[in-house]
Amino acid sequence: MIESEVEVSEDLVRDLLREQHPDLADLPIREVAGGWGNQMWRLGTDLAVRMQRMDKSPDLQLKERRWLPALSSRLPLPIPTPVRSGTPSERFPKMWTVMTWVEGTPLDHGTIVRGDHAADMLAAFLKALHVEAPADAPGASDFGTHPKDWGPAGRSALDRVLKGL
Repeated sequence: MIESEVEVSEDLVRDLLREQHPDLADLPIREVAGGWGNQMWRLGTDLAVRMQRMDKSPDLQLKERRWLPALSSRLPLPIPTPVRSGTPSERFPKMWTVMTWVEGTPLDHGTIVRGDHAADMLAAFLKALHVEAPADAPGASDFGTHPKDWGPAGRSALDRVLKGL
């Protein structure tokens, strides 16, 4: 386990749902591989539970809860959007959110196989995303870097994207 990571199990996720969102507690739950700052659990067929584990502050999940719904209405592709909020408790002292599930394969588990169509969709998505932010939008965080500053893993992921187009 990574230092400061909270151990999250299927039983814990189900218990939190029973406590805070009992109408969702009987849906099937299964872990989704991957993730760093958050751990994902598939909930039924249309939802996911996003469990904060590395972040010491709730700020990122609160920002997602506020801004993902606003973004989703402007974008030509679906993005996960929050549908329920989980609050810290004695059993799990961090934020968690029930989100919509967007079907697909993460790029690091596959390749782009749709050629021009994929490039056109990516361009449309980026064009819709790259607009002036609302006046009340939060400033940029310290996450992310310019591609010129990426390490080998980031450059490898970018290479896979470019080769797949």
